[in-house]
Amino acid sequence: MTSKPLHRFMFGVLIFFPLTFFLWYISAAYHLAPITLITSKLMNIFVPDALMWLRLDGHMLVLASNFGHDSNGVIVSPPAGDDVLGFHLNPLIYSYSLPLLAALILATPSPRKWSNLLWGILLILPTEIFSMVSSVLKTLTFDVGAAFQIQQGISATGADIIALSYQVGTLLLPMVAPLIIWVALNRDFLLHLAPQWEQSFTR
Repeated sequence: MTSKPLHRFMFGVLIFFPLTFFLWYISAAYHLAPITLITSKLMNIFVPDALMWLRLDGHMLVLASNFGHDSNGVIVSPPAGDDVLGFHLNPLIYSYSLPLLAALILATPSPRKWSNLLWGILLILPTEIFSMVSSVLKTLTFDVGAAFQIQQGISATGADIIALSYQVGTLLLPMVAPLIIWVALNRDFLLHLAPQWEQSFTR
């Protein structure tokens, strides 16, 4: 293994990660907008009548459900009046995969650096949508609770699957997805570092 390219790559990651993280944080309202829009459309398809709207307030996701309390304090849908159950969610806890992937790609010596960055942004998008959908579903299933589960016909097993999806979408996927995408886009660099991996890539 050649050590200098690896050292340059690691140094590049240390340089680029704070920069990409900063840009990701200050531009959250823009790069989260398409994810929010697609998530809202998907929720209206798969759990109709559950959402009133889903919007961004800066980097926070605001969920207005189609549920509220009646005069007896019971959660009902549609809401009896203006008492709508709403929630503030933080999508930054699972979308940090974007600056991590960007830092890895920018630190990699490759003539296709910028096209790889574009591909990386496109490939990471479905994982961010999955994370946001599972986060919204988890909130409706467990914070709105039985009223949502009955409305949508969600069984106990279904609720467990939603809880598992939330764990995968917020804990596992944001860490693993950038590494898988980076490896897929930078095969030549990895083979330069470790030629013995050639057979592994050709299988």
